[in-house]
Amino acid sequence: MFSRKSIILFSWLLGICLSCCLAKTDCVFAKQQYMIKFATVAPEGSTWIKQLRKFDKDIRKKSGDCLGLLVYAGGIAGDELDVLKKIRIGQIHCAAFSGVGFGQILPMVRVLDLPFLFRNYEETDLVHREMRPFFTDAFRKRGFELISWAEVGNVHLFSKKPIRRVKDLRGLKVWAWTGDPIAKETLSAMGVNPIPLAITDVTTALNTGMIDTVYAPPLGALALQWHTSMDYMTALPLAHSTGAILVSSRYFNKLPRDLADMLIISFQSAVKELTLILRKQTKESVGLIRDSGLTIIPVPTGADLDEFYNVHARVARNLTDKIYPKEVLDRVYVILKRP
Repeated sequence: MFSRKSIILFSWLLGICLSCCLAKTDCVFAKQQYMIKFATVAPEGSTWIKQLRKFDKDIRKKSGDCLGLLVYAGGIAGDELDVLKKIRIGQIHCAAFSGVGFGQILPMVRVLDLPFLFRNYEETDLVHREMRPFFTDAFRKRGFELISWAEVGNVHLFSKKPIRRVKDLRGLKVWAWTGDPIAKETLSAMGVNPIPLAITDVTTALNTGMIDTVYAPPLGALALQWHTSMDYMTALPLAHSTGAILVSSRYFNKLPRDLADMLIISFQSAVKELTLILRKQTKESVGLIRDSGLTIIPVPTGADLDEFYNVHARVARNLTDKIYPKEVLDRVYVILKRP
């Protein structure tokens, strides 16, 4: 017969073993259940994807391989509008969206993509920080969790002909991302009838001469090799393209609380690091673009600059109560201390 002391010791050891086994079983199960299918149009080899791979490695280590990403890069899951459809039917769980994508979910957030709204990074960061709680609640009501803003960067015009004044755009064959009302309204305000195409069709359209002018962050133009078809880049940013990492609330709510918190905190930290890297590399990429043979058109001054800034006022006015409520636009202006 076992002594009482032996039984107690056996029970204690059995409890420890069972706890360890259960913990291991939960983790193995979690590895299968919490691999997040993540889509982005950013191409393989780009800074965005390199940092995303690094994040995936870090989050797997932190979670004991209970949480990770399955990355679908370079648009292999489709354009952003295709990805959004796949998220809604559960084929994709999470994505890095530009305004074109998340504007389909929550149109009013496109207020952040208005042309010539921000004059520097400090203004951009301030508005993103101050408006985040408001947009987080708004996205949640639409079935998505705003994990983090994501740097896309300042967008510039790339063209076959120099653009020094607004009127220089007239007569050019300018691309506009299909489904982007901000781009359409902006180019229309500049006297252009844009040619709408999915981002995945732009390279072919450049090669065939269907378009001769595009807009993109310098890093994006390099990564996608669009700059090889162009002769000029405007130094004046057309807009700051706001990106966001969104995950389906339906999937997010299945995550254990500790993993959900880890995902948000780790992503925000990774994106902060990515933003610093991208801003540094953006400066370097402009140099590479210049070295490749493109002429960088300087920022205009005086009346020519005012004409570009006046485009903002027209577009902002025309899209008020169509894309975003007036009070949301006014809220941004208050943060920026604009009249």
